Amino acid sequence: MFQILVRCPAPPSSDTTVVRWDLFQLTFISIFSFFRHHLNNDLCQLIITGKAEIGLNVEIRQTEMSLSAISSIRPPTSMSLIKSVAAGFYPLSIHLYKDKIYVGMDNRCDLLRYDLGLSSSQILAKLASNVSSIQAYNDELYVCFALKELVTVYDMTGTFRRSWKHCCKAYNKLKIVSNTVVVSNSKVQALTVYDNQGQLVKQIKCAGISSSDNWKAMAVCEDDSVVVSDHGTGSVFRVNLDSGEVMWTSKHVQYPEGVVCYKNRYVLVTNKNKDTRIWILDADTGMCLFSNQIN
Repeated sequence: MFQILVRCPAPPSSDTTVVRWDLFQLTFISIFSFFRHHLNNDLCQLIITGKAEIGLNVEIRQTEMSLSAISSIRPPTSMSLIKSVAAGFYPLSIHLYKDKIYVGMDNRCDLLRYDLGLSSSQILAKLASNVSSIQAYNDELYVCFALKELVTVYDMTGTFRRSWKHCCKAYNKLKIVSNTVVVSNSKVQALTVYDNQGQLVKQIKCAGISSSDNWKAMAVCEDDSVVVSDHGTGSVFRVNLDSGEVMWTSKHVQYPEGVVCYKNRYVLVTNKNKDTRIWILDADTGMCLFSNQIN
């Protein structure tokens, strides 16, 4: 038998209720993730008792809340390889859009398109520099280059549409968030935000972005923020694009590289060292939940 007691800060309130139910086939991680997400700063007392092999009895005492808030989103626990193909050189950026996979290549400077089954590929365009990031949005392809201070937009056939200057020649990353173009900027350690025509909207200073040309990755989280990983600073952090606030910073992952936001609830991060793993972080707090080793 075991018992865990968690107390949270209490706002002034005298109205409390007691809610009880049984939870089966839940890990401790899922339980604590749920309470962090849904109870926030409400007055609460969480007691977990029971036998691990049977299940968990949970008792909550807190201010009035709706039971409909219970989250059903659980973190991914496994993955399997479906298919792989040889791309001919190093792919720097990959993006899935409308059942097509768009790939930006290093050195060869090709913009490739694969079908979803990876059975055939097509060179859409021969570009002027390495493609460090690619994103499709509203049937246009937005490309950020590694060795040119440019963001360039193409149609879905690879035909040039427009471009604008991005004052940073580095392996930056680009994402589209709520009709704005967000690009990392090592030169000024910031996220630079443009409208989709290339007009500057704002710059958001981020200490977690290294000033050197280290590997970075970026993922959209909900419709107002991005999660950035930076190999140089060893940081993974989430930024609210409306307020410019860095919501949290995690240093759990050594040498972080790729990052993905899973259902706006979890952040998956890969790293590159002798112990390569996929790390699962809570998207609201940045707290490290667990990690799985990659063979």
